[in-house]
Amino acid sequence: MARNKRAVPPASGLASLMDPASTLRLLQQMVHDARMQLTAPTPEKLDDCRRRLDEAVELFRQMQTNLPSGNFYRDSALRAQLGELRAEIARLTILLDGAAVFHTGWVRLAASMVAGYTADGMPGQPEPARRVWLEV
Repeated sequence: MARNKRAVPPASGLASLMDPASTLRLLQQMVHDARMQLTAPTPEKLDDCRRRLDEAVELFRQMQTNLPSGNFYRDSALRAQLGELRAEIARLTILLDGAAVFHTGWVRLAASMVAGYTADGMPGQPEPARRVWLEV
């Protein structure tokens, strides 16, 4: 699998080394990269997306603990960047919600293919899986 050319370094310890504005730009890039993995999903890309989001969550937690408060001008500058990060997360959420609905539909379709349909045209309920316990 080809890696993204804009590799993002691991999040551990970065927030303490970077100013909040740089950390927010890095977070936005991490979420954007994770979202781009979902535009043409494969199992490998989904795993990479999850890994990137885990790193972004850890970096965000570190940034929150190292973020001093009370500076009105710096806080207002960060507010705009946080809004951009929120918008990127919203776009990612739309893709994840769409994927969840798609897979839920596939589960229902697969169940109806296994169980067939009832007399009134509704998908039937699949039989519970039968299990056999064998002790040797």
